[in-house]
Amino acid sequence: MSFTWSSIISILIGFLGISVMILVHEIGHMLAARACGINVEVLSFGFGPAIFKWGKNETRYVIRAIPFGGSCKMSGGDDIQNAISQKKKHIESYEDGSIWSVSPIKRIIAYAAGPFFNIIFAFLCYAVLMTMPTIASVYPSKVVLSSDYPSLYHIESTAASEAGIRTGDTILSVEGKKVTNYSEMQQQLSLVKDRESVLIETDRGVFTVHPREGLFGFLPYQEAVIAHVEADTPEKKAGIKSGDVVKVINGKTVTNMMDLLEASYTSDHITMTVLRSGNNVELEFENPGTSLGFTLVQQTVKIKGRNFFRALWESGRECFTTFAQSVSSLISVIRGKSSAGETLGGTFAASQSIGMLTTRSFAHGFNSGIRMVLFLLGSVSISLAVANLLPIPALDGGLILVSFAELITGRTFHPKMYLTLQIVGTIMIVLAIVLLSFAK
Repeated sequence: MSFTWSSIISILIGFLGISVMILVHEIGHMLAARACGINVEVLSFGFGPAIFKWGKNETRYVIRAIPFGGSCKMSGGDDIQNAISQKKKHIESYEDGSIWSVSPIKRIIAYAAGPFFNIIFAFLCYAVLMTMPTIASVYPSKVVLSSDYPSLYHIESTAASEAGIRTGDTILSVEGKKVTNYSEMQQQLSLVKDRESVLIETDRGVFTVHPREGLFGFLPYQEAVIAHVEADTPEKKAGIKSGDVVKVINGKTVTNMMDLLEASYTSDHITMTVLRSGNNVELEFENPGTSLGFTLVQQTVKIKGRNFFRALWESGRECFTTFAQSVSSLISVIRGKSSAGETLGGTFAASQSIGMLTTRSFAHGFNSGIRMVLFLLGSVSISLAVANLLPIPALDGGLILVSFAELITGRTFHPKMYLTLQIVGTIMIVLAIVLLSFAK
């Protein structure tokens, strides 16, 4: 993998976003622990050497040099060591404010508060996101036929092409219902797709279309006008600029977005003619992937945000859906139905994706960027909650499970068992991070 400044910045942004979620998680542990009478010795953000410290009473706050991760250290670690050195079978003496001085129920509350705070934080992110106005893309009712691009869709004809409709036709009405954009057209088609035939009026006349299993073969038509070119890409280095109108690509006349997608999918080397300030400009560049490093100009409309109470309701529903999807993904991994690398990704891969999506969204506008940040923070926060609830030693789920066992038995276990669980759990987590961070 080759690294550019933009990719490095994207990764750092992603790491910072994940760190915020971890900090929220640890603050949840701290507040719940204090409420349950457990002393929190240190709350730290990041890892590595400390660069800022404050607080001299119950809790010391530390900001470390590398802004990734965090921790909440509760009192009680010395109690385990003392019990082992005294060869005790159970933890019998406690420090003031030790986690072992409170009931298992209070320990469960302290352990569960981290994931709970992540879910609450996600709920707030989604709620704010849904109250914000959004800018939605709107395509004209002009259409492209998928059958004109067999290298992409692997079909030779469609219901629309057999009826005589062509790429570039503008749809005026469906069964007499006027349409002004692609979304309206799709909505009308969805209402009549079960009929044996549908009357579609275009700017070239009226056609009778016989849908195939409800499909017509239409795609949205988008003019090939460059909106934004991504930094550190072959396209940027070749000199492509915002406002360029792509006229020819690899010797083929460009009429719409699909011509660009077809060339990017089938060619490793791109030659392009663009119209710039009334002049034709010849450009060429290598195309290592199957997509191009620029976006096209789109028509947009502003959609109002939800009202406060509707936003709260939809935010709760979004949290539930995201939580359920995260659990389902983990179950699929455990059952061997999906790859752990693909499903869970890893710290490195996740941070890269988060940073890339964030920077791309801000490139399209401040509103778009903020919306993407809120969505990603909410989604990552819930994923972190689910991961921490796994019944693995040293994770919150494992600690909660042990505390439930203590609640049932009415006593703590042998101190060496707690120490062993911590060591085993830490090794498992480190191995998982290393394996998943660079998993493909």
